[in-house]
Amino acid sequence: MNGRRMSEDSSKIDPGDDDMQLARASLAEMLCTEIETEVSIAEAITHYLERFAELEPQIHAFVPEEQLELRLNREKEQLLASFAALPAKPELWGIPVGIKDLIHVEGLPTRAGSQLPAEALIGKEGTLIKRLRGLGAIIAGKTVTEEFAYQGPIATRNPRNLAHTPGGSSAGSAAAVAAGMCPLAVGTQTLRSVLAPASFCGVVGFKASYGRIPMDGLIQLSPSFDAIGFFTQDFHSMEVAAELLIPDFVPRQISRKPVLGIPQGVYMQLMSDEVKAVFDTQIESLEKLGYQVKHVKMPWQDELIYGDAMLRFIEGEMARGHEDLFEQYAGYYGEPVKEGIARGKQVTDAELKTYRGMQLELRQNLEVLMKEEGIDLWVSPAQGGTAPKLEENRTGWAGMTAVWGFAGCPALSIPAASIDNMPLGFQCVGSYGGDEWLLAWSREVARDLSMNK
Repeated sequence: MNGRRMSEDSSKIDPGDDDMQLARASLAEMLCTEIETEVSIAEAITHYLERFAELEPQIHAFVPEEQLELRLNREKEQLLASFAALPAKPELWGIPVGIKDLIHVEGLPTRAGSQLPAEALIGKEGTLIKRLRGLGAIIAGKTVTEEFAYQGPIATRNPRNLAHTPGGSSAGSAAAVAAGMCPLAVGTQTLRSVLAPASFCGVVGFKASYGRIPMDGLIQLSPSFDAIGFFTQDFHSMEVAAELLIPDFVPRQISRKPVLGIPQGVYMQLMSDEVKAVFDTQIESLEKLGYQVKHVKMPWQDELIYGDAMLRFIEGEMARGHEDLFEQYAGYYGEPVKEGIARGKQVTDAELKTYRGMQLELRQNLEVLMKEEGIDLWVSPAQGGTAPKLEENRTGWAGMTAVWGFAGCPALSIPAASIDNMPLGFQCVGSYGGDEWLLAWSREVARDLSMNK
């Protein structure tokens, strides 16, 4: 494959107590750099199918697909025909990409983690999938999600330890990347659905600013919250993905270390003692490396942000978005989603309008505060704990991530530590619309934290 095939040597990741071997799958290392042939794309598919056959029966990252090999070979032929006249192939030529099963893909049903019949959820491919196809990517398959990205049982296991959850709701996307089945996967986040799985599975997770990546072609949980996100195994690969897939992305160059802001108040109490100890050690090490760290009083009311306001907001929008479907298919919905819709019906239009006003106010206040205090990045643990065991029946905590999603800010989870052999992400948050700056500033943090892992 002209140097693009994933190495079977020295690329293994120790998963702890499990026997599973996790392979390195760096998107940055696999990019198309020279003229590719039919042989190379055939090899890419073969390698993917080998990894899939080896790991998918244990991880369950993907929605079952009866004719996977046939579809992949059909995609190969379509790519070869589409790009035959080009002297060089596009950047993601033959790269398998996992797509969360909320996002419509031509030739694959969308089930959104639900029991609704596929014909009830039919939709057209959107801008992002068209962009991936235009870059020569292969759709690896639909990845597992909790029902409508809200709540519900999932089959997916954490590749780092099969006794633990991979997080949710973008469970399958994070697990597929962590296991090395594909080097890039797409997810969505409302409250925690990219950052939690990334933290739990030990991969890089990025949630774009609200509205920065077009949301057409997918089933949304809450149109005022939802944003697209990506998963990669390493930070440089995430920079590559962002530059290729975020519209009008212009990489930034920096000449100093970022100033880090840590929220004061209840925010930093929403974590276990073990997580706080790890975070404190990380901050100490960064300060020794010359980072300026500020503890800042935040422009939000703790009881408002961390009460039930955000959940009521989301459930109110979910109830309205599912009104027609629920009327026809109520018996197919799982109990958690049914209950959420029932609560959402009690949320008035006036209350939703108030919440939307609060979003805009917080977004503006955070931007002003960052300028006044000279903050480049807000930082915290990506989650309040490491991946729960399966029997705990939870896929993450929204405490460290929800408020930033409420404000529409871009956020990253960087794999930077572990507790009892389970990964813990370090969260970096930027200003709304400042996705390029978030990645530029976080590059420094990721590099320096990796030196102290």
